[in-house]
Amino acid sequence: MVGEKVTLHVMMKGSDGHYVGGLVNGAKIVHYWGDVGTELMVRVDGDISLFLGYEEINFTAPVYVGDFMEYVGWIEKVGNTSYNCKFEAYKVATMCNRLHSEEKLLSTAATACIPPVLCGTATGSLCIGQKLQRGETDPVFAHQHVKIN
Repeated sequence: MVGEKVTLHVMMKGSDGHYVGGLVNGAKIVHYWGDVGTELMVRVDGDISLFLGYEEINFTAPVYVGDFMEYVGWIEKVGNTSYNCKFEAYKVATMCNRLHSEEKLLSTAATACIPPVLCGTATGSLCIGQKLQRGETDPVFAHQHVKIN
């Protein structure tokens, strides 16, 4: 359970732009970390959980419309009903016109970020009430992982 990790990949679309120049609001990163945390809880205890809050959020690089993002989260500590998690957001690809504005590139030209750019980090807490926990001791949940074709 501790160390369980979830990764979500998303391209920032036009409607995600919030500021001039297609800059994406940091709240969008937090939104996707919420989805990562929810998936973590489903995987470890069979419930979508309640997100209690973030203890710390840091934005370290800008995110723009067209950026391909990777949102990662993992469990650091488990209590009776709480789960302390770490989250990171990486830019894994970006539009070339952000990097080479003087060159004549197609507006659809993109490139991978090697290495990926760390755009944000956070620590958060989630909760699943004891009556709702369905972890390894629940024989139904333990065999419930379904393969979908």
